[in-house]
Amino acid sequence: MDIALAVLSLLGTAVFAASGALVAAEQKFDVIGAVFLSVAAGLGGGTVVDLLIGVDVRWLTAPEPLWAALAAAVIVFEAVRFGAPPEKTLVWADAAGLALFTATGMQRLAALDLDPAATLFLTALGAAGGGIVRDVLANRAPLVFSGEIYVTAALLGSLSYYAVQAAVGDGWALTAALLVTFAVRTTGIVFALRLLPGRIKD
Repeated sequence: MDIALAVLSLLGTAVFAASGALVAAEQKFDVIGAVFLSVAAGLGGGTVVDLLIGVDVRWLTAPEPLWAALAAAVIVFEAVRFGAPPEKTLVWADAAGLALFTATGMQRLAALDLDPAATLFLTALGAAGGGIVRDVLANRAPLVFSGEIYVTAALLGSLSYYAVQAAVGDGWALTAALLVTFAVRTTGIVFALRLLPGRIKD
């Protein structure tokens, strides 16, 4: 399980870093800007969570995630020079990264025996944090704040982890969180579902 968790975490880092490279290309950044944005997207959420729970920032002690982010940044940024990617590539890459980070975040944080509410919040923060950092640095409205079914997907995926863990044990909990998060986010994308905005009456 530890190997699977490490592989999925690296994949999530690479996918979010790739989304950063796609945003950089859209914004006409140079390759240095693209790399910076991609690394921030791939590592930003996990870094914040590590700091909040008081552990060493993982990519400082084990640099494989940093290398995965750097490689994804350069490969994707250079690839788009040869032609525009398919429509909504960024949206789907972001959805995949969200699902991977939700699942791996729950697997890691649930083992710390934190309060369940804290675990859910930290998982959502870790899963969505890289996307928030990416969009803020690129001067875009973060998906989290635009009514998209985004953090909702991470929260439902996290809750499914707890539900499956209670029902059948840890074995399928990671898979459930991954699939539920991606399915909810996919539903939001395909059917253009949005949360209703708040209103202040005049």
